[in-house]
Amino acid sequence: MKILKILIGVVVAGAAATALLYLALTSEWAADRVRLRMVAFLEDRFDADVEIGEITIALVPKVAIEGRRMTLTRVNGSRVPFIRLDNFSVGGWPLDLLRRHLSDVTVDGFELRVERGVRRAPGTPSMTRHDVTIDRVVVRNGLLLIVPNNPEKLPLQFDLQEVVMEDFGFDRSSPYRARLTNPKPRGSIDSTGRFGPWVTDNLRLTPLSGGYTFDNADLSTIKGIGGTLTSTGKFDGILERVHVRGVTSTPDFHLDLTGQPVALNTRFDAVVDGTTGDTALQEVDATLGQSRIVAKGLVAGQPGAKGRTIALAVKIDEGKFEDFMTLTVKAAEPPMRGQLGVDATFDLPPGEADVPQRLQLEGTFRLGQGQFTSDTVQERIDEMSRRGRGQPKNQDVQNVLSTFGGTFRMRDGVLRLPQLQFRVRGAAVDLAGSYRLQQEALDFAGTLKLDASLSQTTTGFKSLLLKAVDPFFRKSGAGAVLPIKVTGTVDQPAFGLDVRRVLSRR
Repeated sequence: MKILKILIGVVVAGAAATALLYLALTSEWAADRVRLRMVAFLEDRFDADVEIGEITIALVPKVAIEGRRMTLTRVNGSRVPFIRLDNFSVGGWPLDLLRRHLSDVTVDGFELRVERGVRRAPGTPSMTRHDVTIDRVVVRNGLLLIVPNNPEKLPLQFDLQEVVMEDFGFDRSSPYRARLTNPKPRGSIDSTGRFGPWVTDNLRLTPLSGGYTFDNADLSTIKGIGGTLTSTGKFDGILERVHVRGVTSTPDFHLDLTGQPVALNTRFDAVVDGTTGDTALQEVDATLGQSRIVAKGLVAGQPGAKGRTIALAVKIDEGKFEDFMTLTVKAAEPPMRGQLGVDATFDLPPGEADVPQRLQLEGTFRLGQGQFTSDTVQERIDEMSRRGRGQPKNQDVQNVLSTFGGTFRMRDGVLRLPQLQFRVRGAAVDLAGSYRLQQEALDFAGTLKLDASLSQTTTGFKSLLLKAVDPFFRKSGAGAVLPIKVTGTVDQPAFGLDVRRVLSRR
């Protein structure tokens, strides 16, 4: 009986001790101790000031530490926290925790600002390398900001829906998988790869590598264009300089201006520079319909401006004119076909206006073997060629091929051609004017030069009457030079003699 009482006493004492230990380990005192240990480790590891708003501890079924409002701020740097955690939890078994091995860490609400590191003063001891290891880290609702050296430039921003890292340690490269939200064009990016080891005193030097898939991106989130884009690629480098190689496919690319789709596929090679916040497009090899476009340039933020400007040098050799006409003209069939060559600069500044209104182009173009798809328009061209040759009744002259060339400049949705040359056999046209994309309106004036004299462009009595005025229109070795104008629309152009200019010459 006495032994039984002793055993009961021991059990009661053990239970009481266990209860007291449980109460102690889950008390505010224990939470403060854990907070102090976490702060000391992180301050030592990151050379930072660390603040943690609140800590609570649970022991069942394993140790779980819940925390809120953690910030890390550089001791010798910007006073803006470079790491911020809204809510976090740390789990592990007691003996593992003593060895700094955690089972899992979960974070909800995260921001990592990657800024230029601060050089350590000579003689400053290096940071401790007594790192923790974590079996699994899950971060949700995160934001990664890579801040350029120039404070007036926009940071590179990546919205992280979820990042999962396995076998994590600051001193090692860890595998990850992530889902990111891309704002423009709107869509989700899935990525897998490796990240680390962390260069904690200069995070921009931390290496990363991997691949990505960007599916079903909605181009209509960029005002003025539309289509569904898919992209895949690979990347490697460090956070401040990432080399990206990939491909994109948009089978239904279109401008809102016309709504007519053309397949657009690209292959690109780019460098994302975290020191400037810019992306250098080292090579872009695109195919629009059947036309190949080669470009290189820069996607850069401007001081004080929201968004980024795309600036490219663009070259097209032996493109199909009809591919570009489909994008910009509302007609069911492109009004003209031909072989296109372009050397131009392409600038697309940020803004709320549609892409055609913001787009700025300047360069030279040439169009060979051009032929109008409208029978009415082509007949007018054929007639011009007949008359220019002095064979107005020769019906064997049909489907004449045209040649265009000149300089152009596009701004505010208006294509201006200060020097446009149009050639068919027997005639040459030199024009200057503009084309308004939204209205598809033509407004050109210039001269028509004919190989034949004016009287040779017709027959019979009219020809006899015109012989008297042939000398007035003969000029610069041409049989006749006439002032003309072109108005109307692309679908229904109006070609005519500029009577006012004819009279002003008299």
